[in-house]
Amino acid sequence: MDDPGIERPGGEGLAAGFPGEERISYLQLLQRNRVKLIDELGDRIDWILDRALQIQLISKDDYEDVKYIPGPRKKVRTLLDIVDCLGEMVAHQFYSLINKSKDMSEKEPVSKEHSTVIKKHKQVLSRRNEVMMYYNTRPGEKIHLSEQFTNLLLVKGHHNLEFKRHELLSFGQHRIHLQERSSQEMEIKPSQLFMQISDKQTPKRTLVSGVAGIGKTVLLQKIVFDWANNHCFGNFEVLLQFTFRDLNLINKPMSLRNLVLKKNGHLLKVLDSIFEVPEKLLIILDGLDEFKFCGCFDGDCYITDPDKEGNLVDIIYSLLRGELLTGVSVLLTSRPTAISYIPVETIDRFVIITGFSEKEIRYYFLKYYQDEEVGSRMFQFVKENEFLFTLCFVPAFCYIVCSVLKEKERENHKQPKTMTDIYSRYLSVLLQHHSRGQRSEGGDLTQTLRNLGKLAYSKLLQHDTLFYQHDLASHHVELNTFVDTFLDKTCIQEPDCVETVFSFTHLTIQEFFAALHYMLEPEPFPDLMNVDTMNKYKMATGFLDIFQRFLSGLLSERNQALLSKHMKLDKMTKSESYSCWLIEEITEHCENGSSILNLLHCLFEQQNDLLVEKIKPKNLRIHIGDNALCPVDISVLKYFLDMRIGDLEELDLTATNINTTALKSLQPFLHQCERLWCGENKLDFEAIKFLCELLKSPDYKLKLLGIEGCNADYDGVSGFTAISSTNTTLKKVV
Repeated sequence: MDDPGIERPGGEGLAAGFPGEERISYLQLLQRNRVKLIDELGDRIDWILDRALQIQLISKDDYEDVKYIPGPRKKVRTLLDIVDCLGEMVAHQFYSLINKSKDMSEKEPVSKEHSTVIKKHKQVLSRRNEVMMYYNTRPGEKIHLSEQFTNLLLVKGHHNLEFKRHELLSFGQHRIHLQERSSQEMEIKPSQLFMQISDKQTPKRTLVSGVAGIGKTVLLQKIVFDWANNHCFGNFEVLLQFTFRDLNLINKPMSLRNLVLKKNGHLLKVLDSIFEVPEKLLIILDGLDEFKFCGCFDGDCYITDPDKEGNLVDIIYSLLRGELLTGVSVLLTSRPTAISYIPVETIDRFVIITGFSEKEIRYYFLKYYQDEEVGSRMFQFVKENEFLFTLCFVPAFCYIVCSVLKEKERENHKQPKTMTDIYSRYLSVLLQHHSRGQRSEGGDLTQTLRNLGKLAYSKLLQHDTLFYQHDLASHHVELNTFVDTFLDKTCIQEPDCVETVFSFTHLTIQEFFAALHYMLEPEPFPDLMNVDTMNKYKMATGFLDIFQRFLSGLLSERNQALLSKHMKLDKMTKSESYSCWLIEEITEHCENGSSILNLLHCLFEQQNDLLVEKIKPKNLRIHIGDNALCPVDISVLKYFLDMRIGDLEELDLTATNINTTALKSLQPFLHQCERLWCGENKLDFEAIKFLCELLKSPDYKLKLLGIEGCNADYDGVSGFTAISSTNTTLKKVV
């Protein structure tokens, strides 16, 4: 059907028409009708543009050049300019596309309904994501994203995860944090997660990783909120948001369609059209590390039909593989501990959230206190405490630090030094508020905490973050204002009823309460400090690392003294046995060079110089390689080395993403070091220069320097070679 008023050619190509009629090409036709086309195609330009990309009439670069131009008339003008440069054949196809768009406009009722539903969908997602929920948010209290959201630093890792499975697993789950040798580390903005940036092609599946509390969920919340308000990801018409915490509730086969409609029933009438164009769909999957089936992605069961029922893990696996809704984009988040379960070939882009920068920490303090003078004073106070300051690079810890300092501002207390100190003081503040003005509350609060702790412990060992009313009842947890501080409650619509589901407000809160249970319980079952139990629950995989750190901190004298002011604590005998265990483990790991990072964190949480003095290994070999080190990790390592328990013989920093600043901070401890491994790190010129200076100095005794895979340029390699020929102690550079 032709548009009225728009001139047409007399035939195909250079149309002859009737005798004597002017011969006109499609290019000429588009030029002559340019003004009319600009007036009439505005309402259809998005459909024309999408279809032009689908049939490869224009390139992806051309598509993006037009897509993000504000205003439909400008879009039409730009697209006409592009077609004008592509030749007669493209002009002919484009003219046919204009006619098809006219046919589509006659289906206005369907199109209008589609637009109305998508508009409602955006309103729903905007409402669901506009408020940030903190651990001590009170009923009726709302903190909007715009009030406290602070930008996070995202670093682009390797272009894709081109590691073979056995290579990945051989280095442990943290190995995936390594940057690809040929790639250059760079900052990436959230709006660029699916944009082509020095890649061979636009990524379809992006993995965002970061440690506990770093802000993965809040980042996604901000992305969804911005998309719903037309501020980002305009190339996606529909966004579907899932959390693995919610997906854990599904215990029977289900189709992708029903999975979508479970929380998005308003999409019922348009879901077919959404599935027909998967290129315009973005699916968000948050918190893989909380998924109880995260270790089951190694099957070969594919689901290719969104209406076919299947196990949830197979649906997720098929989406990641591109077998289900081919062309769909997927945004996945996870803690590092669960990344090894992801099929490496399914990820096109890998991004690490490194948390706040110093500038952003200060900005966060100012927004939190809403008073520049108070915020600046608190920021300066924290900055003077190195470990407390490094904790603030993690947003969740930054919030708790601010919360504790706000309550303690007028009281004279010792500074908190560790992560457990912060959480214990946070709990102490809540206990103090809750028990104020109440009689005989100590015993009740102690029992309440015991019950919460037992619930947290049992669910943590089951990899469960969600539980039901009957779980609360079986653990004798009664809902009240105190308990509500630590638990989130969600209502889930089931076919025949509404089910209430609970979770701790953050996984680290659950891990803290689980450690509290172990501390309080005379004989916890199962006993995670038992060697057989450790092996059974695969503690070596790292999923209980935070739990172990909290446990060590809670068994310290200072935190037991703090909590005993608010709750009844039995005379503890665990502290002594735990200290003996920790001394033996660290001694053994130092002597045989086993991976020791989490044990060093546990030692740091103790803050006990007398305990450190009892660690006397025959030799001191520190292996913390194959972990993406953060500032807190470096502080913990320096704390241990500063205790001078012996001469450092070997330090393994392989594949840790260590930078020049961190390397230089370790210089005082390297005088007696004989073997230093720095391989598989992207060391810049300053780092290479620093290592060369170490080799030249007679104060250092290096015999072996490992730098393989450091991307050292020719001058750097030449420098090492030259120095090795004059250094009397250096035996080998590898």
